[in-house]
Amino acid sequence: MNFRKPANSLVVRLLVMGLLMAIVGTATSYIQLSRFLREDLTQSVAVQQTALAAYVARDVDNYLGERLSFLERLAATLPPERLAQPERLRAWLQERSTLSPVFPLGLKVADATGKRLDGDGQLVTDGSEYMAAREGRSALGRPQAAPSGHSVLPMAVPVRNAAGQVTALLLGTADLSADGLLDHLQRGRVGQDGGILVVSPRDRIFVASTDVSMSLTPTPPEGVNLLHDRAMTGFRGSGTTRNAKGIDEISAIASVPNSGWFVVARVPVAQALAPVGRMQTFILQQRAPAVISVLVVIGLIMAWLLRPLLRAADQADRMTRGELALAPLRVVRNDEIGHLTQAFNRLLAKLLDNQQALAHLAHHDTLTDLPNRKLLDERLQQALLRARRHAHQVAVLYLDLDGFKTLNDTFGHEAGDKALREIAHRLQALVRQTDTVARIGGDEFVLLAADFAEAPEQGALTLAQRCIDAIAQPLQLAHSETVIGVSIGIALGNGNETPQDLLAAADKAMYRAKQSGRSSYAMTPASS
Repeated sequence: MNFRKPANSLVVRLLVMGLLMAIVGTATSYIQLSRFLREDLTQSVAVQQTALAAYVARDVDNYLGERLSFLERLAATLPPERLAQPERLRAWLQERSTLSPVFPLGLKVADATGKRLDGDGQLVTDGSEYMAAREGRSALGRPQAAPSGHSVLPMAVPVRNAAGQVTALLLGTADLSADGLLDHLQRGRVGQDGGILVVSPRDRIFVASTDVSMSLTPTPPEGVNLLHDRAMTGFRGSGTTRNAKGIDEISAIASVPNSGWFVVARVPVAQALAPVGRMQTFILQQRAPAVISVLVVIGLIMAWLLRPLLRAADQADRMTRGELALAPLRVVRNDEIGHLTQAFNRLLAKLLDNQQALAHLAHHDTLTDLPNRKLLDERLQQALLRARRHAHQVAVLYLDLDGFKTLNDTFGHEAGDKALREIAHRLQALVRQTDTVARIGGDEFVLLAADFAEAPEQGALTLAQRCIDAIAQPLQLAHSETVIGVSIGIALGNGNETPQDLLAAADKAMYRAKQSGRSSYAMTPASS
C-alpha cells in the first residue's frame, strides 16, 4: 500500500515516536549526567584545591617561621656589649650568617632611630616591620623587588636587655627568589592555567604567583573578584568565582599564620570540568549510532510485524477497486493483527451474505419468493436466445386470478397473502426445474416453459389446463373453504421476439380468456 503522505504511515509514525523517545532519553541523560558530574567534579576539585592551598600555606608559613625564629634566637643571644662595638658586632653577625645562611642578603642591627649599630648608615624607619619591632614585636615587612630583580622580604625582631627593654632592632632580608620559594610555587600549577597565589591583605599585593607577571602587583579593587573580596576580609574555604580576567575559577583559600597572608589555589572551571565535556561528547557520539541501530531494528521488527496487516490492507484496497474478487484474507499469526484480519473476514462474510440477500430481494417477490419481473425478463431473454440457436419455441403463460379482489375484501389482506403463497406453491409444483414461475403483479403470474417433449402448442395448452385445475382446488382461509379461478393467456415465440413483445402478446391473450369466461385460456402467436 502506497501512502501519499509519509505522516499517514503507521511505521513512519512509530519510527518518529521512537526517534523522539531516543532524543528525549538522550537529552535527559545528557542533562542529568552533566549536572551530576559537574557538581561532583566541582566538589572534588574544590577538595583538591583546598588540600593544595593548605599544603602551600604550611610550606610558606614554615619558611617564614624558620627565618623569624632564627632572627629571634640571634636577638636573644646577641651580647649587649657588642652593640657599642660596631666592628665586633659586624663580625658576630657575619659569623652567624655563615653558620646559617637563611638571610643571604645579610643582617643589620639598628637603634630605634634607624642608625646602624653594625656600621655606618641610616635605615628607613617607616617600614611596618621596623615600627613593629620597635614596639617589641617580631614582624614582616612589605615584599618588594630588589635591584637584582629578585623578590625580597624584610623582617625585624627586637633586641632586649636584661630588663626586657628594647635596646636595638635586628633586621634581615630574605631573598624569596634565591631561596627557591617562588620556584616551588611556580611548580604548583594545576591544569594549563591554574596555579598558586600568595596574597598579603595588609599590603594589598600578590606576594608570589605561579604566573610570574603577577608577583608584587596590586590586588584587584573590590567588586572585581567577589571570592577574593571575601578572602581579604577573613574568609577561608573554597568556592567558584570569576577572576579579574573574566575567567571562571574554582579557588581554595588557606591562611599563612606567621604573616597574615593567605594562599589561593585556583584552577579554571573549563579545565577542571573538562571531563564533563568529554563525557558529553562521548554520550553524543555513542548514542547516535546506538539510536540509529535501535531505530533500524525497530523498523525491521515493525515491518515484519505489520507485513500481514499491510498485505491485508492492500488486498482489501484492491477488492474495493474491483481488481480482486471479494474473498477472506489469510490469517498469518494469531495476534492482534490476526484478530483484526479475522474480524475483517467475518465482516466480509456478513457483507457477502447481505449482498446475496439483497441480490435475492432484487430478483424475487418478497411475498411468494418467486422470481419477479426483473429476473423473469433475464430468463426470458436467455430462453429466447436458446430457442433461436436450437430452433425451439418458448411458451409464456400469463395468469390473472379470477375473484381475488372479492377474496381479499372478504377475508382480509392476510388471507389474500396466504392465498397468493398457496397458489405460488401449487404452480411451482406443476413446472419443471428448467421452467420459471414468476409473480409480476398483485394477482398476476407468468409461467415460462421451453423444450417441450411434444408439440409446443399442445404442451402449452396442457400446462395451462393443469394450472387451471390446480388453482381451482379449494383454499383453506379463515376456517372456511373458498375457490377462485384463473384466466390464462398463452404466447409462443421462436427467439425472434423480444421479451416485452412476448409478454404483451400473452397479456392480450389473457384478456381474451377473461372475456370468454373465467377459468379458461386463450393462445395468441407472438406476432399478433
